Amino acid sequence: MSHYYSKPQKSRREKIGFYTAFAICLVAVCMAVYSTYNTVTQPQSKPVSTVETGVVAVGEPVTNVTVPIPTAATLPALDNTIPTETSEPDTLPSATQEATAATEPTARKDALETMLSAEVSLGLPTESGHVLREYSKDSVYFKTLNAWKPHTGADFDGNLGDRVLAMTGGEVTKVTEDKLYGKTVEITVNNVTTGYSGLGEVSVKQGDKVKRGEKIGTIGAVPVEADEKNHVHVYVRVSGNYADPLSLIENKD
Repeated sequence: MSHYYSKPQKSRREKIGFYTAFAICLVAVCMAVYSTYNTVTQPQSKPVSTVETGVVAVGEPVTNVTVPIPTAATLPALDNTIPTETSEPDTLPSATQEATAATEPTARKDALETMLSAEVSLGLPTESGHVLREYSKDSVYFKTLNAWKPHTGADFDGNLGDRVLAMTGGEVTKVTEDKLYGKTVEITVNNVTTGYSGLGEVSVKQGDKVKRGEKIGTIGAVPVEADEKNHVHVYVRVSGNYADPLSLIENKD
């Protein structure tokens, strides 16, 4: 009786594992061959030479560099001129100075300087001589205008119709009437002009010659100072500049 040996059959899972391992080995061999071929056939890159390109790596010392030293012949000429403060005038042209001086506020003149420049002394414009408001170069409040401004004259109060007297003899150079100061008379002698504003009745006309203390009108109303007591507003100009009338009145006390 004969017996034969039967080889055991491999399972499906064992066959799949074998072929998978074989495929992986085949891929690895192909990659190794390709890598070896690429390394042999490709030329190696040439290293960068600092001599040929002139480029120096960061942090490396720089050599073989020469810097030309400037000489007197190659230097630009220097301007040794020093500007002086007199290159530009530090003062205004004379014409401008004259114009500025001509427009200076006259209220800044000192009382003593005004008295010395005046060639006359003045009397009182009213018989009582009572002063309601004095001259002021600083701004004062005007109730009627609801504003602040210098008071370039002096106010002498009285009753309506009281006489207003010429503070100095001279010629009547102006008789006017406006909305701010009412009726106004100006009398001029030498370099002094006296003005009387807020008159009711005017007793003189332009060109008349008057004497000091002579009646030139009566107390009326000063529209710009209508909220004050009845008064006459008087002003004085010496050589065209406003001055304090009280500083020129003799025996005003």
